[in-house]
Amino acid sequence: MKRFAILVLYNLLAFSIYAGVIPFQGLRERIARDPEGSLLLLDSLEERGALPQYGIDYLRALSYRTQSRYYMCMHYATHALNNLEIQRDSVLTSYTYMLLAESSVVSFQLAEAADMITKGKEYAEKANDQLLRANMLQMEGGLYRNMGVLNKSYECLQEAVSLLSDISNAEAKFLLSHCMGYLMGYYISDRKPQKAWEVGLQRERLLRSLESRTDVDVHVLDRHKGFFYSKMAYLSYQVKKPQMAKKYADMFYSTVFSTTSMGQLEINDFLLESGDYHSVLVHSKAYFSELDASDSLNVIYLRTLYQSGKAYSALGKYSDAYNAMMQAYDIRNKMRVNMERNQIFDLTDVTDAVSREYELEKAAYRVQMQHRIIIGLVGIMAFLLLLFGGLWRALSVIKRKNSKMAELILELDDQRNKLMPKYSFPQLEMTADAGEKKLPQEVDTAAEGDTDTDTSGATVPENESLFLKFDQQVKEQKLYLNYKLTRDDYAHLMGVDRNRFASILKLFTAGGNLSCYLNDLRLEYSVSLFRNHPDWPISRVATESALPSLSTFYRLFKDKYGISPNSFRKTFLKKK
Repeated sequence: MKRFAILVLYNLLAFSIYAGVIPFQGLRERIARDPEGSLLLLDSLEERGALPQYGIDYLRALSYRTQSRYYMCMHYATHALNNLEIQRDSVLTSYTYMLLAESSVVSFQLAEAADMITKGKEYAEKANDQLLRANMLQMEGGLYRNMGVLNKSYECLQEAVSLLSDISNAEAKFLLSHCMGYLMGYYISDRKPQKAWEVGLQRERLLRSLESRTDVDVHVLDRHKGFFYSKMAYLSYQVKKPQMAKKYADMFYSTVFSTTSMGQLEINDFLLESGDYHSVLVHSKAYFSELDASDSLNVIYLRTLYQSGKAYSALGKYSDAYNAMMQAYDIRNKMRVNMERNQIFDLTDVTDAVSREYELEKAAYRVQMQHRIIIGLVGIMAFLLLLFGGLWRALSVIKRKNSKMAELILELDDQRNKLMPKYSFPQLEMTADAGEKKLPQEVDTAAEGDTDTDTSGATVPENESLFLKFDQQVKEQKLYLNYKLTRDDYAHLMGVDRNRFASILKLFTAGGNLSCYLNDLRLEYSVSLFRNHPDWPISRVATESALPSLSTFYRLFKDKYGISPNSFRKTFLKKK
């Protein structure tokens, strides 16, 4: 006990001696290395009056923020900002706004966060402080995210990154790195690991460029590297690059930040992926043991509870996992519904303004989308009207064409009936010699295997006379409806051999062969059936016309008359 007391007195003496010569920037650097020990030094400085009270309060707030004790950070930062003397120090005023805004957002003090962000923006505009403006944009993104407005959170953060990219001093580059870290965290939370990885590579190039600069605080750089390496080690698993995970983990453990309580919490996500659940629990328990009850409502505590729950579950300690998840659930509910703590829609006009701005943006977006939908619908309707008009016009043309074709078909049928000869021919005797080979009965084929025969010995009038007499007899007796007649039967009817028969048909028929000739007659006959039996179905008309295949009948009729049988019958019935 005596030895302990001597040690404490020695430390206080060293602090007092050191405090007499340490500059303000040196105190900030010391806080980055040893935030807990720095609080003792600040007590000594306060007793000796070595620094203004607002400076002491600011440094205390910075120490607590470094330890993730946000409630205490807000308490001392508020004291510093309320001190009228701080107005003479614009740099420290900007730093204090940054601390207050970040602590309010992280601890879900949303009303206070909205107030600080608005005041911070006003002060940044007044002092032309681009760093403060960028930080307020970053915190505004965090506020929107806590409110569930994810798209606005990305917009604010990307605007901050764009603003800082044009500033070259070291402090701006550190803030840029901080913004990139937030952006990586957003992408990770939204399950977009590839985008987080891409931002991480940009941040890595930025941190490497800072290593060679002489105006950089190595302790702050070490802290940024620690945060960065821990995220990249975890992301390496998410983007299927496990070999990179070990590399980044080793780089993380090479930093001083990895030995701090905050560093141990940051590496927990990687440890969960790599299966080191015991280390996760050790880190979490160390954090819980130091946690102040007033700081329990913050995202770090919530994240650590989730990590503990996963580790307990993986180790089969389901009771402990359940307790951790229930605590996380309780914290989440407090963040969401604790109106006495947040009062996001009632406490301050600033918060109302943020909410109204968001609602107005949503309303404007809905109106814009409705406008686009209406324009799209009008365009579609106009297109459909034009299409309908075109179809109606095409149908009208087709109807007129069908009507005209039907008139021509009926007119041709009338003329054909008038020209039909009044005399008759003897019936064809279908007998075959006993020794003659039986010929195929079907003639409804397109192939004609006969070769042309030289008919130079016969005059053209003689061939024409033979065909006309043959044609009249076939039409009068309707021989084209008889399936049993073969090519030889028709040649016998004409009174010539089959070769000459084929040659004559080729000269005097449109199709040039027997099947085309017979099919033409069958189609002409079908027209008369349509006229005399309008109630018959088309299939029966086709069968009675010796064209029992309905598809063949449709094809031949359309080829000959340019109109389908169905359209012809409908047009004919209308005219009738």
